[in-house]
Amino acid sequence: MHYAMSPRAPRAGEQGFAITELASVLGEDAFGHPREYGFGECDAETMRQLVLARDVPDGPVRIYRALPPGLGEINSGDWVTLSKDFARQHAIRDDFIAHDWPIVYADVPARTVLTDGKYLDQYGYAGQSLTGLEDHVVEDEAGPSDAGSDTVYDD
Repeated sequence: MHYAMSPRAPRAGEQGFAITELASVLGEDAFGHPREYGFGECDAETMRQLVLARDVPDGPVRIYRALPPGLGEINSGDWVTLSKDFARQHAIRDDFIAHDWPIVYADVPARTVLTDGKYLDQYGYAGQSLTGLEDHVVEDEAGPSDAGSDTVYDD
């Protein structure tokens, strides 16, 4: 199964700009009223990371990506999110938790995360490819995963 999605993620020099520039491009209102800039709700983790990127442009932010098991990589040009909850939504394959994809994550410089200014929950990654990332299974809210993994996110 192919995991890359169309359309393409935001890219530097095209429609994308670094999340460190979000306030200057969209205005401070994007931080005060994120629902007007995102697709539905913009969760607290995303907003916390966007504020961090605004206040510390070269600081790290955590990016997440749902992938088929064992791939363990985030490549330049891939879609990513700043929210493990949003990544979890994209990890769901069907009604069986055991079929869900794991999520990988990495801490990267904020300047390598690009937005097109349309959504606050989807971004493009513009850094060097990251390989060897560990698969993480996010436990279902109802209880442990049917996949039998004890791995969960710990912040």
